[in-house]
Amino acid sequence: MSSDLVALVRRRPDVHAVADGMIAMGEPLELRGGEPEPTRLHDGEGRLLVSIEDAVQVSVQGEIGRLLGPEFAARVVAPVWWVDIRAAADVPDAVRVARKFADSLVHWLGGTVYPEGATDAPARSWKASGQGGAQPGGAHPGGGAAGGFPGPAGDAGGAAYQGGVIG
Repeated sequence: MSSDLVALVRRRPDVHAVADGMIAMGEPLELRGGEPEPTRLHDGEGRLLVSIEDAVQVSVQGEIGRLLGPEFAARVVAPVWWVDIRAAADVPDAVRVARKFADSLVHWLGGTVYPEGATDAPARSWKASGQGGAQPGGAHPGGGAAGGFPGPAGDAGGAAYQGGVIG
């Protein structure tokens, strides 16, 4: 079973830039895919480690609570960009790489990671300073699940939401 994380960030993320940054800092990864399919991180042997869905803008506070629970939603202020990050099952380092990617998004863009989301980290990028300012166009062409991974609530079909801008 895959390990799922959700990064909720203040600005529309540049997934490739964050992955490229991890590679530049010494992570032995290969970046594949991207628009319109999920971005995938592979190890040096070509094994899939992490699948990253396109960001979806969440504009309605209640949607965060509906999808992740009211306690977690109380720590997040919409609008945010929702990024599903899934570590492949039974592959060494997959969960570590997925967590590092999610934490990197939050480090540079501000926000939090679910589960085990810490309090909202300050944005580390001048582009992410300030609140809100989400940009339009965060379509999620693939809907909920991708590549056979379950959706954000552990469902197999991604029934919690079907893509596009929520709200």
